Amino acid sequence: MRRGLATCAGTVLLLLAGAPESLLAQDAWDPAETAGLSGDWVLNTLLSDDPAEQIPRAAVPPGARNREPQRPPSGTAQLRQAMERFSITQTDSTIVIGYPDRDLVLHPDGNKRKDVVSEDLQIEYRAWGDGSTLVVDRKRDDGLTLTERYSILESTGRLHILTRLHGDRLPQVIAFVRVYDPASD
Repeated sequence: MRRGLATCAGTVLLLLAGAPESLLAQDAWDPAETAGLSGDWVLNTLLSDDPAEQIPRAAVPPGARNREPQRPPSGTAQLRQAMERFSITQTDSTIVIGYPDRDLVLHPDGNKRKDVVSEDLQIEYRAWGDGSTLVVDRKRDDGLTLTERYSILESTGRLHILTRLHGDRLPQVIAFVRVYDPASD
């Protein structure tokens, strides 16, 4: 019995040792590490990926004979249109992403919260810090999950948002990067 417990404990330690740092430190957000994200941002279309090219291709299962792009799954239309401009404001306990039509208030403590978008749509989200990167998971009630990783590329001062969309209704993960410049006005 003792040997079994020791083996089980050793396995847990090995699993934790091999786990990504973001899983181990989700609730250890340090506002100072993500302070560089604060500011007004403008989309750099030349450096950003165009998700409109990737979304139809991702609807085709890998290895499928029919390589024709399929109709994109519902819930992906808003991904095609990037926010041209938005702001990020940070306090000791929240990060606010200010879009032209609304503010999204994030609590980067790793805890799940619900947001009722409409009568037909609820989104569960979690946000946490992974070093100087802000990670936001949004899970729709229809099974699609959107993960965004906000980080500043130190050499350019640009904001990079790596976006991944995945779920049971998508045969492949959709991934793309949007690049934002600091607003000059």
